[in-house]
Amino acid sequence: MVGDDFDLRQAKSLNEIVDCLEEGTYGDSPRVLIEFFGSLPHNPEMDFLRIMTVPFLFHHFEKNVKSTSDPVLDFSRILSELKNKSEKLVLAGNFSWLLEGAFESTPEDQFGKEIKQHTGQHYGTLFQAFDARSYFEEAKKLLQDRLERNGVNLGDISKSRLLDQGCGGGRYTTAWKLMGAGHCTGLDFSEIGLSDAKLRVESAGLNNIEFIQGSVLEMPFEDETFDIVYSNGVLHHTEDWKKGINEQLRVMKPGAWGWQYLIEKPGGIFWDKIEILRAILRNVPKPFAQQVMKGLGVPSNRVFYMLDHVMVPINTRVTPDDLFAELEKFGAVEIERLNRGTDFDRIEAIYQGVPFAKEKFGVGENRYVFRKKS
Repeated sequence: MVGDDFDLRQAKSLNEIVDCLEEGTYGDSPRVLIEFFGSLPHNPEMDFLRIMTVPFLFHHFEKNVKSTSDPVLDFSRILSELKNKSEKLVLAGNFSWLLEGAFESTPEDQFGKEIKQHTGQHYGTLFQAFDARSYFEEAKKLLQDRLERNGVNLGDISKSRLLDQGCGGGRYTTAWKLMGAGHCTGLDFSEIGLSDAKLRVESAGLNNIEFIQGSVLEMPFEDETFDIVYSNGVLHHTEDWKKGINEQLRVMKPGAWGWQYLIEKPGGIFWDKIEILRAILRNVPKPFAQQVMKGLGVPSNRVFYMLDHVMVPINTRVTPDDLFAELEKFGAVEIERLNRGTDFDRIEAIYQGVPFAKEKFGVGENRYVFRKKS
């Protein structure tokens, strides 16, 4: 079973990476598939084949989201099919079938050994590829959808000081500014992401936005500094997500508003497929994977969506109860788990009643809003 804040690179067994192996949900098909790819040499051709499993599994999962057939049996069949066809490809050298779904819209590894540097490089290069529409317009719309569909009204935020805790390339820092926040600060460890964010903000002529390099686990701010602290899918990639929540509440003013999103457990087939892919690609150089996807013409937001969790070192999943307990422990009140999302969010699919939602999506995204105790 995967432990809290587990670094993929430290794995000594497949069970440490892929929860469903121990649970036996899909029989032997996940282990057989992973062990097959593990037996292949590490060269550009075989790594290309490994990378192509990502769009293949994502495409088949998305295609079957609204299917009424048993998703567990279907996923087990797809894993076996992927293994059998890949085995034939190794002999035949024809990879064209694996490109199915790669164009759907929605060298040595040069990354450092430290978690913060490794993760920062991973996301920095992913965020850098976003075009202007994805960077500005898409992020604002996603944020608005998630707030409005859950009836979250923050009132007048024009004088608020906002912190984006783990801003990456600054997309949501900028989105908050476009939504009317007074002064927005983005904090992240990635030099690549911050440099890109500063250039984009400058070119757009936006004021009262700053980007600071630093750790989300030891933030360079005084206690009770911010009116809003937004942490969106960041702390599950750190060495200590609980410490990150403590830091979030520390820098919030009494009565301030917070947002926290951590990936969920149980997560259904959606997360099982990602953990299987993490095991298959764990020794593939990340720049190579990004270059392959880009070379195929996959849109930048689609590359981000597919490689986001697959290739980052730490990808901790937590239960809603565990997250709620940590928020409460460090002084959060009026804690509310959001039960809706934007159109492609897993929690929205559950809300809309897609067939076999539990098997496909588990409990859906752990997005919480709350206030700090006054």
